[in-house]
Amino acid sequence: MAFFKEEIYATYSLEDLAKVRGALATGGIKYTYKIKDLSSGWFGLGSSRGSFGNFGINSKYQTQYAILVNKKNVEEAKYVIHKALYT
Repeated sequence: MAFFKEEIYATYSLEDLAKVRGALATGGIKYTYKIKDLSSGWFGLGSSRGSFGNFGINSKYQTQYAILVNKKNVEEAKYVIHKALYT
């Protein structure tokens, strides 16, 4: 249920996503993730992307990955993620 989940981490890097998912799995924290493709959408005559396409969008930042966990596990998950990425 989405009502009980909170987004705790977002990245454009598949490498960071893999590290975070591995750390959460090792820590026994259940998670879900969602992928936002920023290069699609906004089609039509009235939109800027419909007129110009993806011109000016850095391909490195076209896909965003977000990690969500149960609200009761937020603090523990943030700790595990910080430990996995920054130590």
